[in-house]
Amino acid sequence: MSIFRPSRTALTVALAFALRPAFAIEDEATVVVTATRIPTRVDEQLADVTVLTREDIERAGATTLPALLAQQPGLQIVTNGGLGKTTSLFTRGTNAGHTLLLVDGVPLGSATLGQPSFHNLPLSQIERIEILRGPASSLYGSDAIGGVVQIFTKKGEGPMKPEAFVGYGSYGTREAMAGVSGGTDTVSYSLAASHFETNGWDATTTKIANTNRDADGYKNTSWRGRLAVTPVTGHEFGATFLQIDSRNHYDGGGPTVDAYSDGKTGVWSLYAKNRFADIWTSTLRYGQSHDYSDDYAPTKSRFATRQSQWTWQNDVKLPLGTLLLAYEDLKQEVDSTTPYAVKERTVDSLIFGWQARLGNHSWQLSQRRDDNSQFGAKTTGSLAYGYALTPQLTARAAVGTAFKAPSFNDLYYTSPYGSHGNPNLQPETARNREIGLDWFGATGARLGYTHYDNRIKNLISWQNTGGWVYVPFNVGRARIKGDSFVGSHQWGAWVAQVSLDLMSPYDEDTGKRLPRRAASQAKARVGYDIGAWGVGAELLAVGRRFDTATQTKEMPRYELVNLSGHYRLTHDVRLEARLDNLFDKDYETAWGYRNPGRTLFVGLRYQ
Repeated sequence: MSIFRPSRTALTVALAFALRPAFAIEDEATVVVTATRIPTRVDEQLADVTVLTREDIERAGATTLPALLAQQPGLQIVTNGGLGKTTSLFTRGTNAGHTLLLVDGVPLGSATLGQPSFHNLPLSQIERIEILRGPASSLYGSDAIGGVVQIFTKKGEGPMKPEAFVGYGSYGTREAMAGVSGGTDTVSYSLAASHFETNGWDATTTKIANTNRDADGYKNTSWRGRLAVTPVTGHEFGATFLQIDSRNHYDGGGPTVDAYSDGKTGVWSLYAKNRFADIWTSTLRYGQSHDYSDDYAPTKSRFATRQSQWTWQNDVKLPLGTLLLAYEDLKQEVDSTTPYAVKERTVDSLIFGWQARLGNHSWQLSQRRDDNSQFGAKTTGSLAYGYALTPQLTARAAVGTAFKAPSFNDLYYTSPYGSHGNPNLQPETARNREIGLDWFGATGARLGYTHYDNRIKNLISWQNTGGWVYVPFNVGRARIKGDSFVGSHQWGAWVAQVSLDLMSPYDEDTGKRLPRRAASQAKARVGYDIGAWGVGAELLAVGRRFDTATQTKEMPRYELVNLSGHYRLTHDVRLEARLDNLFDKDYETAWGYRNPGRTLFVGLRYQ
């Protein structure tokens, strides 16, 4: 059966959604950058995207980035014990290393582990989040098999605006933030610092033996800033930075060891954006990110990544549409107490894209060639087509290829017990096909439906070769099919958002479901704002999962209800509160790792 035939039930529901009053999400004037690398109105996108503004973030009331992402369509979050602990993000059922993380356009993550560190990014320092679901290697290269999450720090504008926040909650959780921003037509600036700390709880349950039964706390201190200068209209020069220092206590090293890790995560960039002609805009950026971790459990081990990237992007307006031409040069360097035969690699990339509209027809196509110093060249591409059935309703279809390069651990890791990497590994590759319907109302209302079929080959799996020796091989094949429904609506003081994800994520070689993936999840949020008051309620329902590839260690389904609210004391001061896990549900996202019961967090915001 063609993958472009969703089930009759799914199609019926989708059409029913499309032909009745819609639920709202982003306003149709919202501009998205991540989906095409060219600023494009969200209602003209041919991809499955979500945009979260600072207003959305504050309205949600979440205290951490993983908690906020867990409420978004198509995403599943797995944490090893709560705040600050290792966090994995599964986008449309793909692996934790199949989602690319960008901060102000610069890639951030661990090249040794091969996945980003979402748990260390403080939500208080984030101004905007764009989530792209679906393969994006044709625009961004390796890692974007499942999608891209791009985080933007705050820009300054208008008169000087100070801001501050203090909060306290369960498990001794406290947070403080202070910042200032502003700007003119010539100069804009933004600067802030924050501190987050929690006493935590015992991260592991009794299912995991030989661990220290103590509270596993976490803290981080962060700074961020942005400066932009526009000496002449159309020419902007700027700098951005974000730095996070953290300490995370975890269970490891035995029952008498208080294991912990010190982390340093950061990203900075310099850029020049120049409109050299009415049809030509050039953006030149140099950015650098680092992800360092010093672990003490009890002996010290170190894993450090530094990524340096040059990007030169040119957007050219054509008589029909916009042309994208870009060049990227990426250098990844690692440092570790574990010896690696190779400690750096380079990737040179050429990117081409074209998007246009003609009558009721629209299309977006892109192609990218990555020349990797470790395994050679890789070319990926994508093509999306849309047809406007009505001014508000668009049908779309897309095909795309993607890949993920092996991590340094996959290639060169060595252990004293004999396990080692495999320098002959090839990249994981994927081919995705999808169809969708999007409805945008005149007031910003939206409904969306997407059916996707993602086939992934050459999955890297560490195999036992005898005794305690493990070696990675390209042995796996996976197929992930799914249907996603999203909707939102705002009427008067009320706002409602809903999503439903139905998914079949299977290992084609074994017939088993991929570990830690739920076949179904539903999410909803209802909010009411009137005058000085605002209240909200969230529902997160996740189906059963298995913690292993052999479908053992089953984790039951769970449902969480969270409440949030605020009261404006003055025009500039607001009291906020959030009550998570209202019914004190006992649940796991990773087998043997404990999540907190009912928690309360209260804060005071000046803005």
